Amino acid sequence: MTSATDGLSERIARMEAREEIRDLVVRYGMAVDDRDMDSVAAMFTEDAVFRHGDGAVVNEGRSAIVDFYTDRLSSFGATYHYPNSHLVELDANRAGHASGIVNAHAELGIEGRTFLTGLRYFDKYRHDGGQWRFAERSIAMVYYMDMAELVDGGLTEADRKRYFGQISSAELPESLDTWQRFFAEVG
Repeated sequence: MTSATDGLSERIARMEAREEIRDLVVRYGMAVDDRDMDSVAAMFTEDAVFRHGDGAVVNEGRSAIVDFYTDRLSSFGATYHYPNSHLVELDANRAGHASGIVNAHAELGIEGRTFLTGLRYFDKYRHDGGQWRFAERSIAMVYYMDMAELVDGGLTEADRKRYFGQISSAELPESLDTWQRFFAEVG
């Protein structure tokens, strides 16, 4: 006969890991907004990769990631990043590895205007040096545009990425198989 506590410590360890990863995501937004580059650096593994889903930005290694943030954030005013929901999957075959999807928003002060972005982070996490860190972050945009454009029907348009003088299609949701099948079926 097994006791009610069999496996309890493993389940608690998984719950703790998930919460530590969720805390990592919250601390990331705060560190970026606070321009705390030391904390940003500590959140990434030495060999981490940070990229945009369209391939326009790819940074490999902690140092390159911090340089990217330092350069990018130096041209912004106040910013406010906040995760809305977070799915965490621990790798059952590799201890200390996990993946996640974070649905998020950010408000960004750029060149005297307020921009809003809706995005998903596709993350890989690794337990490294006694803490969970980002091993990879890939960002896919739903939109990124001036608040006035967003309010004036911006979500109804395909070219929803509008920043730094460039206009392009967003990665999500049109690239998703489910989105494509839905509209193929309903017309």
